[in-house]
Amino acid sequence: MVPVGNAELWQGPARPGDARGTRDVTRTVPRSLCRDRRVTEGQVTEGLEGEARRAIRSVLENAPADGVEIVSVSSDTGLTRFANSQIIQNTVRQEVRVYVRVVVGDRWATATTNQLDESHLRAALDGAIAAAKVSPPDPEFPGLAVPDDVGRPRPLRRFDQAVAACDPEGRASRVREMLKAVGHHNCAGYIETLAGAMTIVSTTGVDCSDAYTRGAIQCLVDTGNGTGWGESYSHALDEIDGVKAARAAAAKAEASNDPGDADPGIYEVVLEASAVATMLEYLSWVGFGAKSMIEGESFFTERKGRRVAIPAVTVLDDATDSRSIGVGFDLEGVPKQTVAVIDGGWASQPVTDLRTARQLGTTSTGHSTGSVEFGPYAANVVMSGGDHSLEDLVAAVPDGILVTRFHYVNVLDRPETLLTGMTRDGTFRIRNGEVAEAVNNFRFVQSALGALSAVRGIGDDARAFSEAYGSFVAPSLHIGEFHFASRTSH
Repeated sequence: MVPVGNAELWQGPARPGDARGTRDVTRTVPRSLCRDRRVTEGQVTEGLEGEARRAIRSVLENAPADGVEIVSVSSDTGLTRFANSQIIQNTVRQEVRVYVRVVVGDRWATATTNQLDESHLRAALDGAIAAAKVSPPDPEFPGLAVPDDVGRPRPLRRFDQAVAACDPEGRASRVREMLKAVGHHNCAGYIETLAGAMTIVSTTGVDCSDAYTRGAIQCLVDTGNGTGWGESYSHALDEIDGVKAARAAAAKAEASNDPGDADPGIYEVVLEASAVATMLEYLSWVGFGAKSMIEGESFFTERKGRRVAIPAVTVLDDATDSRSIGVGFDLEGVPKQTVAVIDGGWASQPVTDLRTARQLGTTSTGHSTGSVEFGPYAANVVMSGGDHSLEDLVAAVPDGILVTRFHYVNVLDRPETLLTGMTRDGTFRIRNGEVAEAVNNFRFVQSALGALSAVRGIGDDARAFSEAYGSFVAPSLHIGEFHFASRTSH
């Protein structure tokens, strides 16, 4: 969803269609090559030692520029897809991307390479210097990060060896368990395991590395008359429960058979954690960054310091939360700070990078995406949970709708946080505090902050969701008013 360059590699591999020439090695892996695959944390953080480190140092020491920053991001991703209750694809993608940014006076530029040897690094350096010399002056450029000013990052080491070493056979074993759990129903989805690392070294003294892993399972069960959804994410393999996700999807699908119609309108709703995570992701995209506030495109522009949600709602960006996935610093080498974006219902502060912090007269919170165009981004969002079970939330609704997840979400109005999208894979009518019949999906048109202002109950089931860009920890919510604009035929 986030249209930036470096941030794609911040939490995972870049888009295969990116035009900047990254090595994109995606292939079906023969079984014989995968049996002994044992990726270690040291191998992932190759920039820490060896020839790559010496090459980076050599380039920095002899660079004919006022400042140089080298960012190396690598990833090793394994993906197993299944459809029609059988595995259809195994792929492995190994990538490295190196960004060389140079400063020449009040001008700067970046060049990229996919090799960490000295000759390729020097070629990228020369290209960046040449580009910087013909670039327009940038009076807003804050300079490269200086550790004495912004602090020295400490690695999170959110790295699990079992995820890094998981091979196609290991993923296939989990798929078999999931298919067994759903019985005769048609099942589709994927299991992905990723090991990644980022290293940043600069002439201003930045020298930091961190490694991370991410495992993801998504499962769709189709009975022919109804569908259900399950998913599980974590940095640790033993915390990813594919069987539980598959059973949840099967139960939803069975309960969704032969859905009826419900009139569109304003309903009390219970949003399960997946739907809330999607809402938080879009809220972060449109409003949590300082650049959008400065440009008048964020709710912070007019509502900073004002109440935007009920007092029980607190939303942090917190990379140190044990459920968060990623590294401990941003694309400028600044330590990620824990930021209370919404604090007790109040719009507290957006996240910043060096540029927006300078514009606001403050310090960077460590949320650079490496993109001037996009600006800072909150990629480790955590919403505080409550003390109600999902059953408790449903029991408090006399007449309403239970939503499993959202799909095809788009932004209608950024400052108003107005979103539209569809419910999917488990939409049910709630009557007298109990889940009643399945209903056809709705299209919703709803302000995300409006929903948070109408919260009547918060679940105790907060968990992490992480598909591509960071992680979002979300609980289920009981919301007093939610607008469904129309219904679908299925």
